[in-house]
Amino acid sequence: MTQTVVITGASAGIARATAIQFAARGAKVALLARGHAGLEAAAKDVQSAGGTPLVIPTDVADAEQVERAAERVEAELGPIDVWVNGLRGRPAAQPVGAP
Repeated sequence: MTQTVVITGASAGIARATAIQFAARGAKVALLARGHAGLEAAAKDVQSAGGTPLVIPTDVADAEQVERAAERVEAELGPIDVWVNGLRGRPAAQPVGAP
């Protein structure tokens, strides 16, 4: 069964690597992030790994953009099976005892 996966922050880092791993399993992968250039590069990686990419430039801080992105994913790729919220950059809080 082919999964439909949405990954936010997919233009770089762990989220991009996660997208590639799902693609290697043949998933349809919706890539959400603000940076268009990074998304296009991630889409090439997903396709090279065997997945079907869908690039959707999205600011996840804007709930309406996220809702529209989800609707587009379901319209173009089918029902969403997995949603991964990627984290990019420095965490908002430091662990207890961290320098």
